[in-house]
Amino acid sequence: MTFPVTANLDDNLKVDIHLHQFFLGDRDRHCWTYVTRGMSAYHQREMVLSLIVDDDADTGDFPKTPVKLFELLAERTRSGKVVESGDATRLGQKGIFNFPCLFYVPAIQFPEIPSLDEHLALVLVHEGEYDYARHYGLTRFLSRLGKFCSSFPYPNWNTAARPSLFPTSSKELSILADASHVMAEHSHVHQQASVLQLQLQQQDADDVIQALKNLEKDQVATINTAFSPRCDASLYLQEGQAEPGAYAAPEASTGLIGGSFFSICYGDAPGMGIIEDGFTVTLGEVEFKRLCDAAAQQSAFEFEFANGSRFILDYLGQSARMRARDYDPVAVWRNLAAVEPPAKPLASNPPASGVRAGTLVNLQPGVSLASRVSEEDLQGFVQRLEQSLDKAMSDERESFSFDVELRLKPGEVNAAVSSQDMELNPEFAEFIRELAELEPACQVVSEVRVRIPFSVN
Repeated sequence: MTFPVTANLDDNLKVDIHLHQFFLGDRDRHCWTYVTRGMSAYHQREMVLSLIVDDDADTGDFPKTPVKLFELLAERTRSGKVVESGDATRLGQKGIFNFPCLFYVPAIQFPEIPSLDEHLALVLVHEGEYDYARHYGLTRFLSRLGKFCSSFPYPNWNTAARPSLFPTSSKELSILADASHVMAEHSHVHQQASVLQLQLQQQDADDVIQALKNLEKDQVATINTAFSPRCDASLYLQEGQAEPGAYAAPEASTGLIGGSFFSICYGDAPGMGIIEDGFTVTLGEVEFKRLCDAAAQQSAFEFEFANGSRFILDYLGQSARMRARDYDPVAVWRNLAAVEPPAKPLASNPPASGVRAGTLVNLQPGVSLASRVSEEDLQGFVQRLEQSLDKAMSDERESFSFDVELRLKPGEVNAAVSSQDMELNPEFAEFIRELAELEPACQVVSEVRVRIPFSVN
């Protein structure tokens, strides 16, 4: 049989079945991956379900049950029951492949499959696992599942042979054992170096704001968050764990560490840290009120603690584009030492230069730059650009100034050149733009837009 095979459910909805291989454990495994085409006509994200092929199975004889499942889910979508990442569907007592429930999570990109950006992957779960995720949060459950299956951040594949992680009722001594915690299933919390960021999505804002308003001094609000596919590691809780640790991708690309939850209170000892597989923040009463006001006004909040570490709240009015994370064939355990803010370097006299960069301007005033890029990386990029421009200029030159507007994305630099003082030669402007875009991109979490004034003497 030649793959992919297409199943036509109706005039609008189709399911493509792909046969491919990927490395898992100690060898390559065959896998069937079912991808919908047509759900978007009903304002529903497209879906994907991957099934490991048993060693003794005929790769051409793919199961038809997933196709029937997508037909059922399409009927629900047509009736207005649209699902998002973090949602769940109960499938009845028999379920599918003996799994009575499923969760929807951001898809992970397999090498031989067409782009799965914006797709929801279906993770089939047992009844006890469904109950655990509903009680302790989906992010903690996915971390457990990922470690069990040796897949980071979680397995994007399913197999009927997988046993339940919780064959009996599972109760944990945990801050999440208190049923009063708030589920913010569209928001993310993650740490990069000494900066902790809470990205509050509009869908979760009302519940989170209400939980914050009800707090009294030294009371704690606990907020479950979703896992961000941009994170390289996920905090992990295991019995007997003395120091915080994380289950991680083998190579870091963003430096972001995600958490299962975020707890906050106000009191007399401001600070932040890691507790279990989540983050904890204590603010002073005045700063806590500023945080509540910022959340209510849908604006950003930033606070720097005495030791230089920072906590940032970003309010996101709409979900960012859901990009499928590339599949990682292995995962590693990472011990986490306490992260201290980097020491500020002593001032030094820079070498004489004919090209000088001025004060950088953030072109996204509603977004904190610290939440998207480290100050050290951004300044390093500006210094490299300054040096490249200085080398490219001739020694005989008149004094003038110009601006370089940068749009920095992960692995990408876009530049535009302009001047308020004079009309720039188009060839010169194009030369500066190309020079800026040839500089190695600095590491950013998401898009950064800045303007840098340059003076030439």
